[in-house]
Amino acid sequence: MDASCLSGLKATLAGGDRRQDYLGQALADLGAEVWLLRRRPPASPTLNHTRSLAKAFDGTSILVCPLTPFGPRGRVWSEDPEDAVYISGEDFSRLARPSLAFAGSFPEEWAPKMERAGCQAVALGEMDDIAILNSIPTAEGAVLLALERTTVTIHGSVAVVLGYGRTGQTMAAALRGLGARVRVVARRPESRARAVASGCEPWTFEDLSGALEGARFIFNTVEAPVLDAATLSRVDPRAVLIDLASRQGGTDFEAARVLGLKAVLAPALPGRVAPETAASYLADVIVRTACEGLRTGGGGVT
Repeated sequence: MDASCLSGLKATLAGGDRRQDYLGQALADLGAEVWLLRRRPPASPTLNHTRSLAKAFDGTSILVCPLTPFGPRGRVWSEDPEDAVYISGEDFSRLARPSLAFAGSFPEEWAPKMERAGCQAVALGEMDDIAILNSIPTAEGAVLLALERTTVTIHGSVAVVLGYGRTGQTMAAALRGLGARVRVVARRPESRARAVASGCEPWTFEDLSGALEGARFIFNTVEAPVLDAATLSRVDPRAVLIDLASRQGGTDFEAARVLGLKAVLAPALPGRVAPETAASYLADVIVRTACEGLRTGGGGVT
């Protein structure tokens, strides 16, 4: 792959977390003109900075937004609560033609406007390679958060992982590597079979209360309300619960608070615990996609 295809292209990184700094530097090192659209200026003098959407978008060939979904009125997620960047479908007409836009997902109503603007939408949240790679710092960060809130080792303890998708599999493997007795709660029989093959105990959600019995560590990856008040009342009060599901997680946190449980909602962990590594994953995808699409005149929504 000839990364020089980025040379001279304008790239705008909107909102986000510390990953954007490392990603911006990686793209700048490959010859791109990089702009960060946010309130906080970058530490590196090689990166440009603005709070003006028009200035950032005009002539941009590569737009990168966070993996976290857009908020109401197209608000771009940012770890800085004072950031107020809003994008609408009409704003894509400011971009160069052709252009690429990367984000976890895009509002459906933007699709025709992006297509008319010659902008190709790349939904990073649908890419297995990104999700699997991001599960590595997610699992490491979850272990760190858990150990900061307990008085026991993971080794020898019962640890429960809810969900056995891309993040759940990596989480369970990390816990197994640390010597935990891992229980995997999964809906699909094939997922439970894979858990058995990996040395974990398989449990169904119908038996969730039994799976949680005696657990000192609980890690949820399911984006559904699976840990309700009744279920949480069965949890060991000494347990640590780390919810890794995006958006609002799958835990009734108010019930957890009333019960005195140590429960933490921990989305976007890759950007918090390993922003440099997580940015390198994104850089690989962006460079590959740009080299395959922009220089050949690609366009349109995928």
